[in-house]
Amino acid sequence: MRYPSERKAETHERIVETAAREFRSKGLQGIGIADLMSRLGLTHGGFYAHFRDRDALVAEAAVLAAKESLSRLMEAAEAAPHGEAVKAMLDSYLSPEHRDDCSRGCVLPALATELGRQSEPVRSAFTESLKSNLATIAARMPADDDATRLAQAMTLISGMAGGMLIARAMSDPELSKLLLDSVRDQLSGLYESWRNGSTC
Repeated sequence: MRYPSERKAETHERIVETAAREFRSKGLQGIGIADLMSRLGLTHGGFYAHFRDRDALVAEAAVLAAKESLSRLMEAAEAAPHGEAVKAMLDSYLSPEHRDDCSRGCVLPALATELGRQSEPVRSAFTESLKSNLATIAARMPADDDATRLAQAMTLISGMAGGMLIARAMSDPELSKLLLDSVRDQLSGLYESWRNGSTC
């Protein structure tokens, strides 16, 4: 038998998971609270049993989306042969499959421009989750010191997200794939130069 508190926690989780997918797919203004709750078979009024306001949901959804984004990268890295983790991350991220799957894809190309216009609590929650993700990725970078590893991680993530953002905006699938391939090759070359001892 599930207790009311357990059921409420499960419902809360469902709302956040659905919001994270919908926001990435349609944008932060692409679905209203009433439609979101209706999609889950819940009432609009029930929303306020779980969240103080819309900003609270946006913050949680953004954090969850960032965790999911990192999880997909780490899955690719961990499945790769020894020494190929970063290449596998670039291959997985800068792919047509990721490009075409906005709802489960990286939060950065999907929502970063919109998150920059949100309230301070939303931006702070997202920033903290991004810091955590960057630290995880930085641990896989080849530099000898923490500051440079972080700079390398920031460079790769910025290039990956920027490439995906532009690729998704294109109406020509072949040109879009060419862009993804080009960004992947350039970032792979940059990473190899770091591994071979060049500075960031």
